[in-house]
Amino acid sequence: MTALPIEIDSETSRIRAALVNSGNYSFAEADDKLASSVVSLFLSEEAADTPAGQAAFLTATITAARCFGAVTVHGRLDRPLLLPLPLAAGNLAGAAVELGAVDADPSPDWAVLIGPDLCHPSTWSVQAYWDGWVVGVAPGRTPTMLGRGDCVLAGVAAGALAIGQAFMAEQGHARAGSTTQELSLWSPDLGENSFNNPGPTQAEYYLPLHLWLIGLGNLGQAYLWSLAMLPYPEPEQVLLFLQDDDIFQKENWGTSILVRRGRYGHLKTRIAEEWAQARKFRVRRIDRRLDKYQRRTEQEPAIALAGLDRMPPRRLLGLPGFEYVIDAGLGATAADYRKIRINVFNSVTDPAKHFEGVEDEAVDNRVAQLMRLPAYQDLARTGGNGGCGAATLAERSVAVPFVSAFAGALAVTQAIRIGS
Repeated sequence: MTALPIEIDSETSRIRAALVNSGNYSFAEADDKLASSVVSLFLSEEAADTPAGQAAFLTATITAARCFGAVTVHGRLDRPLLLPLPLAAGNLAGAAVELGAVDADPSPDWAVLIGPDLCHPSTWSVQAYWDGWVVGVAPGRTPTMLGRGDCVLAGVAAGALAIGQAFMAEQGHARAGSTTQELSLWSPDLGENSFNNPGPTQAEYYLPLHLWLIGLGNLGQAYLWSLAMLPYPEPEQVLLFLQDDDIFQKENWGTSILVRRGRYGHLKTRIAEEWAQARKFRVRRIDRRLDKYQRRTEQEPAIALAGLDRMPPRRLLGLPGFEYVIDAGLGATAADYRKIRINVFNSVTDPAKHFEGVEDEAVDNRVAQLMRLPAYQDLARTGGNGGCGAATLAERSVAVPFVSAFAGALAVTQAIRIGS
């Protein structure tokens, strides 16, 4: 068995899988499409001066940099950075470059508008907006108004939603960016009535100080991205337990937003620890998997944020003795990778019972189905390794960073609600 060619086994392989696994693209076509696509972010003056607007802009930047060939940024980028992110830059222009934007003139395939009063009639466009804890996206030419801009998590979610619409447009979805979508992070059950209920102000809730993060891949890093945005007056009072035993590989770059390009072969806990400590949070690393013997003491965080991708460890989440477990799950195929499920368990609800009878999708079945697609058959014929390389790629789940970023903002919101 020989290694896959470098042009096939790429940093964006799990993003590329959204295209290839749909059956509409070959590997070469998907790579070319992703590499040649350009998305431009336009930041309005009103949005640039708010925490939510900056959070939306920077979340859109860091997620788009992994999903498109180039990300250009325009608008009021001279504004000082209001967010406490551990970045070297002092203003939005520098922060965007640090997160993957390129300095180029606007000639986008897709335009993402952060805030109102930005119109580009010759280009497909979508705009992100917010009001308190409410987030939304709308067609670029639809008049919208911004509400309260104090909630950074709403900004994170709005920026992620907008990039999701642009990514759908890149794949040719006819309805991408054509409808208005709204959701309250604080009260998701409000549905279409959410925009009249912006949720509590900063003086009306408490930020969590002690959290245990289990799983530090794409979801765990999204949790940390959102947590770093929060306006902690004394960040050194925050204590995070970071648990994982896995190592970052090349294919993780596209989905894990805190990993710098080329920095592979390090423990996920180490990457997460460096980010958290740069934010001045206190950290305890746990370089092991969750197992049936693990128990927390009364001095350790009582709220866990879990980002696990398999059912067996999720069934163990009730054993350590957390008071609350916030569990996020994502779809893994080309048909459902945009789907999110958030479960909140308390001390009397057992994740093992909740997930009883729920099994992971059989990898063998998924591989068998994908190997029938022309893209995988062509790769198996030309790979020179008896089809092993194509099967290896078929085993990888579809994952995109904007879905993880949205799920992270929603999950961290639940941790805030628990403490409030």
